[in-house]
Formats: sequence, structure tokens, C-alpha cells
Amino acid sequence: MGSEDCKNLLYDQACLQVWADNVSNISLWMQTKECYKCDLLKKENISNNRVTNIRLNTIYSLWLDLTNDSSHNNCRTLQTFEEHGVYQWNISNNFHCSQIKQISASQDLFMPFVYALLLIIPSLAAWFFISYLQRTYVVPSVFRFASKTDLDIENDFGTGSNEPVIIHPQIPTPVKNNSYRITSLDTFRGISIILMVFVNLGGGHYWFFDHAPWNGVTLADFILPWFCWVMGVSIAISLRSQLRSSTKRKYVFGRIVRRSIALLIMGLVLNSVNHNNLSTFRPFGVLQRLAFVYFIAATLETIFMKPQPYFTNTRLDVIRDIIESARQWIIVIILVAIHTSITFFLPIPGCPKGYLGPGGLYNSSSNFNCTGGAAGYIDRLILGENHLYPGTSKHIYQSLPFDPEGVLGILTNALLVYMGVHAGRIILCYQYTNERIKRWIAWTIVLGLIGGCLCNFSKEEGLIPINKNLFSLSYAFITGSSAFLIFIILFLIIEHWRLWSGSPFAEIGQNSIMLYLGHNIFYNTLPWRWQPVNETSHTEYLIMDCWATIFWCAIALVMHKKNIFIVV
Repeated sequence: MGSEDCKNLLYDQACLQVWADNVSNISLWMQTKECYKCDLLKKENISNNRVTNIRLNTIYSLWLDLTNDSSHNNCRTLQTFEEHGVYQWNISNNFHCSQIKQISASQDLFMPFVYALLLIIPSLAAWFFISYLQRTYVVPSVFRFASKTDLDIENDFGTGSNEPVIIHPQIPTPVKNNSYRITSLDTFRGISIILMVFVNLGGGHYWFFDHAPWNGVTLADFILPWFCWVMGVSIAISLRSQLRSSTKRKYVFGRIVRRSIALLIMGLVLNSVNHNNLSTFRPFGVLQRLAFVYFIAATLETIFMKPQPYFTNTRLDVIRDIIESARQWIIVIILVAIHTSITFFLPIPGCPKGYLGPGGLYNSSSNFNCTGGAAGYIDRLILGENHLYPGTSKHIYQSLPFDPEGVLGILTNALLVYMGVHAGRIILCYQYTNERIKRWIAWTIVLGLIGGCLCNFSKEEGLIPINKNLFSLSYAFITGSSAFLIFIILFLIIEHWRLWSGSPFAEIGQNSIMLYLGHNIFYNTLPWRWQPVNETSHTEYLIMDCWATIFWCAIALVMHKKNIFIVV
């Protein structure tokens, strides 16, 4: 490879110059640290008495091994490379390897965020300025945002209805019963959908805005669980509202079926955008997963929920939320037990029972065709590899296709949604903020500890590692714990202390379905995206993805102003 290979490095690339001084038959073997228990792979033959330039990926630290093919001497090191840095590694004739030295400055990986803030901050400032003007009646009424104070119950996906929820922001002194929309829930939903849009658009092509290859989590891995959790809270509040209005349960169930089918159809149609080849069509997806877990949680509540809160007038009233939902939790626990039994005891041809790894290169390629264990086997058995998502582990482990929205993960995802349902039940069962907060904190701690114990508070170890692809039990518990924690913070700031109205996230959160459909359908179209002029850094990608996200938020805000909501 010539010296020109160190020129025009792309984002997440560095250049390593290897100089072999009178040493022949040398080869460079390499593997990322992220590839757990993987053998090194041959990368390049090193030329004698000249510089060999090698482009490297800088996302993860790399294991490098220079090996003499004739004498079997070797030099091994673990090195972290920085974007656009140029590094030098020298080998003398007695096969003495120097330390890897950086000979050219790297690029600041986080400098693009400064440029992104120059776009984000003025956009937020403009929003708050317009909001201030419309509150002070300085602008004409045509530009004012419509009042939403009478819409107090969100439905399961973000729009309003007319049944009030009682919130007593003062603790512990009783106050007059005022009705409020649970703005903190809209805000949480808005934050989740904005992050989802940003990540799906590319997240500036930063690795921490992408999903983890297999075990472990990044910010992107929390977003869908948060959205599912919020949906669970809304299910509890919405169904209690319908049952209190004496709506027959069969009609409530009919709405649930229609919504689930609508979500399922929208997901299938969305998957066909630019991918309508039936031989490779992917039937799984986010909306399809939401359809199934919504159906499970909403059906359980429709069957068992009481129209009015449960009171015993005894000491058991302190756990009336648990008593009221005992039957539902028994069924959810049975679903989790089914998931666990299948995961650990289903026989898989050529694979060990209970396998949870990515297959491919993992563990010295000992289970190459076992990607995802039982979950992957079931999906491949039902659909075949051609109809599955390629998988986030493929570029690291060279794994078989694995779909993160597959069949088995529905069961543990339903558990996460039901955590949200229980958070909503706490709102319905207890009137005062301190009663709610104490219970939410307890759930936060218990779920976090259970999830941590299952994964041994580590990335790769433990009985059940934290894994978004598998929607593992530890992943459901930890993301559920984080959802409780964030909601506690938002509830206190917005509902209790009244320090923030939740704007603009609360308004955006009421049109989440529109945002999800819109940014997927118009993913590669102007004015949201364009072909980057400069592909050598993250800067243009990050600005483009921030711009597209802000544009979609602006559309949602205008729709809110006009009282236009896309409902399911």
C-alpha cells in the first residue's frame, strides 16, 4: 500500500505506518477490543525496508499483532487510535518492536458538537421567544398556539381526551382538586421520540449514538424502552378513563384490536418503502413490536382493571397498587418464565443450550452459526435469514442475520411496558406527590438492582448480560429502572415544583406517531438530508442530522398549534 493511503482519511479513520527494518515475512493481525473472545484476523502483509500504510477504524481500541511467519516471533499490543491521527510502528531486524507513536495530530472528535450547538441553541431560543410573545398577546391570534388545558388524559400514543387526572402538587398538605394533563409524560414521550428520530437519521455517525454491537448499551439502546414505558403509563390512565365512563369492555377491547392492527399494517408498509422485494422483505420492525406489546398490556388491563381505585380501609392500602394489579403481574411473570425457559432450555441443532452470544467470531468462532441462541433460531426457523435484519453484530462478529424486533423478545418487552402500566397505576391509586414518588423510587432501585445482579454489573459477564438485540431480562430491568428515574425527575420539575412547562417537548410528544412515520418515509429526501460535501469528519453529518431533527420538531409544533394530531 502506498503513502497516499494516509491522505483523505474519512471520519473514524486513522493511519498506521509500519516500518520493517531488514525483517521479512511479517504480517499484521488485528481485532477490535469490542469483539469479545475473538481470534485476531490477518489484516496486512508488511513490506520489508519500506513503510506500509494501513487505514484503521478508530471507534474501538484495537489488538494489533505483528507476526514473523517464519520464526513465529510476534509483538502484540492494545492501542487506541484517534480520528485522523497518523501513527508509526517500527520493527528492527532482531524483531524488536517499538511503541506505537503518534506523528500527526488527530482531529477533535467532539468539535462538531460546537457547530451543532450553534444550530440547536438559536432554534430553542426562537421557540421560547415565540412562546413568550404568544403568552403576552403581542402577536396576532393567528400565530398563537392553541390552548390544551382542557385535554387532561393522553391516549396510549400521545393525543388527548377529556377525562381529568387529579394531581396534588403540594405535599403533604391537601390542596384543591385541580385537573392537569400529565405534562411530564408528554415531555418524556417528546424527548424519547426526538432522540429516536435523531438516532435513526444517523446521529452524526457517532458510535455512541448507534446501538451496541451485542452486549452492553449505548444511549440509542435506551430510547425504544423509554417509549414503550411511556406507552404503558398511558395505557393505564387511558383505560381507567374509558372504564370510568362506563364504556363496555368489549368495545374497549375492539379499540385495542384496531389500534394493534393499524400499528402492524403501518409497520409493514413502512418496511416496504424502498424495500418491496418479497424475497428479502423484512416483516419485523419497531411498529410491529409496539403493536404486539401494546396488545398484550392493554388486553390484560381491559380484562382485569377495576373502574375505580381499590381501597381496603386497612393497612393494605399502602400496597393497593400491587393488590389491584396482582392478576396482571402473575400473567406477565408467566410470560417472562416462558421466555426464560425457551431461552435456556430449547434444543438448537449444533448449538449449546442457553447460548446468548452473537455467534460468528465470538469465543474463537466455536458457535459460528448460533447467533442469538434460541431467539435467533426461532426467527430463522419461521422466516429464514433473507427476511431478517442484518444485525448490529455483523460488522464486529461477522454474525448471521439477527432481528432485534424478533418473536421471543416480545415477551420481555411486554414486561417493560407493564412496568410503565404500573407507574400509571400508582398515579391512579395515590393522590399526593410524595406517595407516588416514594413508590417510583422503590421501583427504580429494585429494578436496577435486579438488572445489575443478572448481568453481574458488567458488560459481558453474569447469568444474563444486558443485551438490546435479545431484549434480555437484565436489559428490560435496567432500562425500566432508568425510565422510572427520568419520569421522577420530570414529574417533580414540571408537576410538583412547576419550574418548567415541558415545552417544547410536551407539544412534540403529542404527535409521536407522525414524527416516527415521517422521518422514516422521507429519510433521504430534501430538505431533511443531502449528500454530504465533506465526508472526512462528523461535522456535516451531525449538522445535517440535527437540522433534520429540528425540522421535524418544527412540523410537530405547527401541527400542535393547528390542533392536528395523527392518531392510531
